Amino acid sequence: MTYTDAENRSPQLRGALESVIGGYMAAVAAVLLTEEVPVASVSAYGDVHDPSQDDFAGDVEGSVEFTRAFSRTLLGDGGETGLLWCGVSGWCFFHIPEGSGRSLLDSARWMGSGLVPDPARVAAFLSEVRLDLREAGSGERPFYRAPHSDPGALLRRLEAFGSESEPDDVVTRLRDTACRRRTMEALTAADQEIVDVALHTGELAALANLLEYVEGATPDDGLRELARRLALDLALRARDGVESVDEHREAYSYAEEQG
Repeated sequence: MTYTDAENRSPQLRGALESVIGGYMAAVAAVLLTEEVPVASVSAYGDVHDPSQDDFAGDVEGSVEFTRAFSRTLLGDGGETGLLWCGVSGWCFFHIPEGSGRSLLDSARWMGSGLVPDPARVAAFLSEVRLDLREAGSGERPFYRAPHSDPGALLRRLEAFGSESEPDDVVTRLRDTACRRRTMEALTAADQEIVDVALHTGELAALANLLEYVEGATPDDGLRELARRLALDLALRARDGVESVDEHREAYSYAEEQG
């Protein structure tokens, strides 16, 4: 597909690029979620001629973001972390500590491996980051195409990741599925012990409210039912005392039934 200069600057091209970039981000998120990485969201930006990107020597981009808890576990602080895909240089992992004043480029570890590597290779790169951030990838940025050049060729490289569904919707479904799987595995794990956990009544109410929110917000029927039953279990145990811990296990029963 060849674009004229006017078409290169059209909203239709930007929309097409954002769709396939978002699909690529969702494909990477899918692999990461199967590996129990807590993906929070994805993003895509497709204005190939945006001059504000010149400061970054880039143009289009996408990202996969993680929870703050993941950042604290991985790096010991709640700073900003994520995987960035740059339409000029491919993938990098970035970490911007809270209050550091550092830029993304200051912290980037570049993956290499080409402009559009397979999603599984991107997930493997994150595994390398988790083992040793200082040794993963390279601090030297690669360049695979010139900024603002030949958007049609870039679109063709990414069109295999196109989808009729919005990337955010795809990632939401993937996150729900991953959460349901992890919850059911935890509920049915072998050799579980009973632990003493002291809660203020307000903390218990807060947990119940969060579970109620999950029940109402997720489109995943299995996750909705798990949230409902777990909230009920907690409420009944609070009412009936520690002796009822094995009596009120509706969430466990449901997880076991679902296999």
